[in-house]
Amino acid sequence: MKIRKRAFDTALSSVSRLAEMEYAPQNQELNDIHRRLVKGRREFEQAATKTMDAVIRMSAMDLTLETNAAAIEQINASMGAAVDGISGSAASTAGIASEVSRAHENLTSTIIEVSDESGRIMQDIRSCESELTSISGMSSSAISTAREMKADIGGLIETVRSMTEAIAAISSISAQTNLLALNASIEAARAGEAGRGFSVVAEEIRSLAEEAKSLTGRMGTFVSEIQEASRKSSDSVDTTVAELEHINDNIQNVWKITGQNRKGMDHIADSVSSLAAVSEEISSSMHELDNQMQNINEECQDLRGNMDSLAVSSHSIAELAAPSKMIEKHLEESTQIMGAMVQDAFYMLDNKVLLNCLNSAVDAHRNWLNTLGEMARTNTLKVLQTDCTKCGLGHFYYAFQPVHPQITKIWNGLEAKHKTFHSYGTEMIRAIQSGHCEELQPIYKKAEDSSRELIADFQSMIRIIEALSKDGVRIFEKEAAVHN
Repeated sequence: MKIRKRAFDTALSSVSRLAEMEYAPQNQELNDIHRRLVKGRREFEQAATKTMDAVIRMSAMDLTLETNAAAIEQINASMGAAVDGISGSAASTAGIASEVSRAHENLTSTIIEVSDESGRIMQDIRSCESELTSISGMSSSAISTAREMKADIGGLIETVRSMTEAIAAISSISAQTNLLALNASIEAARAGEAGRGFSVVAEEIRSLAEEAKSLTGRMGTFVSEIQEASRKSSDSVDTTVAELEHINDNIQNVWKITGQNRKGMDHIADSVSSLAAVSEEISSSMHELDNQMQNINEECQDLRGNMDSLAVSSHSIAELAAPSKMIEKHLEESTQIMGAMVQDAFYMLDNKVLLNCLNSAVDAHRNWLNTLGEMARTNTLKVLQTDCTKCGLGHFYYAFQPVHPQITKIWNGLEAKHKTFHSYGTEMIRAIQSGHCEELQPIYKKAEDSSRELIADFQSMIRIIEALSKDGVRIFEKEAAVHN
């Protein structure tokens, strides 16, 4: 009986502490109670874990809802300002388009005038080229005629020179004849009466010689005048030929310039044609711009309607956050109740629950720090939990309290560090909103140092819990219970 009594007391002690026990056949009723209690503890542990997961997810959802509602409201305000700006720009563009349209009409008229004037100038240039060609032909003909005239004058000069020589010969002969007639008269005078008739002939010959001399003298003067006139004519012809050649050269230069002008006018005509084509495109573009302005105005009106709908949606999201906050509050209260219940051996959590929480906290804090770093790099706001009681660790920390001294020594020091860590998120958001970009990296550096210290504490507790678990020690079980 004493053995049975001792076995019963051991089983009863195990049931009271809900510790592991050997199931003796004689304690069947206690065995059944123990099994039911162990099963209930496991189910409570699952319920506590799921409730904790639910409250963490609700906190994240609340934060997301609040952040998105605020973002939508900010976007809506920005869109309102943008729509006002677009409407103003559309009105300004419409006015500019009207002015451009009027200027384009004037440009079109000017293009038509330029085109007509270009056609007239081309006709004048072609007429000028025709006249220049005719003048050039006439100039070439005049040069040829002048050169022929010069050759004829050269022949005349040569003839006059021959006449001069002949006159000189005649003059010489006349002088000799006159001398012979004088000698004949002297001889006739010596002959007396017999030479009287011969003296008359001699006198007549002398008279003829004097007349011939006088005539050749006048002919010499006339020929000299002809020679001088021929020389002057030759010089004039030379000057005329040179001038005609110069004129012909100038005509050729003018013809070349006229040709270049014609090419330039051809280019201008092509440019005018291109300008006319561009003008047509501008007209089409202005028409399209007018249509687009009307479409923009219509889109702005539609956008304003969408903004009103977006404002309603933002308000609805904000209203949706209210019941979710109530759910979160109830879940937090449930975790507080569960946290108090785990102090009872019947509801005590297994060490692995805290291990899972700490491992998740390491990953969560690293992700949180990465988000903070991205905010610092990009100077843009992100969804970031700044309330240390709403993160995964915070929900567990303020609901469940391990009692093993090796854990509580570190656990109790987490609160201040954890608050400081999350406060850097608040500082980062405030710096971004105020535009103090120079503060972002220093804030991130402080958060990085704080995170490194926190994660070191998490990892220390993980190692301690793993070691205690191997020894069968529960961190939620008081030492007095262990020694009983």
